[in-house]
Amino acid sequence: MTSKETLNKFDLLYEKTYNDISKYVVCNCNNIDDVKDIIQNIYIDVFKCLEKNIKVNKSYILGIAKNKVKDYYRFIYKYKIISFFSENEKITEENIPADFNLENYASKKYDTELVWRYLKKKKIIISKVFYLYFKLDLTIKEISTYLNISESNTKHYLYRTLKELNKYLESEGDI
Repeated sequence: MTSKETLNKFDLLYEKTYNDISKYVVCNCNNIDDVKDIIQNIYIDVFKCLEKNIKVNKSYILGIAKNKVKDYYRFIYKYKIISFFSENEKITEENIPADFNLENYASKKYDTELVWRYLKKKKIIISKVFYLYFKLDLTIKEISTYLNISESNTKHYLYRTLKELNKYLESEGDI
């Protein structure tokens, strides 16, 4: 298989499986911050399998996901993660999009960080509900199914926390 065929097959698999794999990882993850890392590791392995001409389908990717979640938590406490990238990488004109607005970017990033910082203080189930609802656009019924909780609990977690979050943001002077 040529590299272009591999990329095309990977793109198709990614599009077909991303939402389901993301749901699985979010539901089985102990920390919402780890979700992106785990998903990235899953799809790196998928790409490697495609390069080796291994037949990959959704159930195969789900198997990889199960192992990656286990591996991630098994080794995360064993080794310190060291960043290979400098915090102060040089910014050049080539790195900045033409329509980039620093003020909007900083404001959105601050607001997002403030919300996630607040959610991290809550139970993990609340972070999962928020991630599934706002990031993956799942319905309340779907969330309750994936997290194995009642719809009323899902609504309760979502709406109660939104109300508390609104008060928190008002007290921070952001609204």
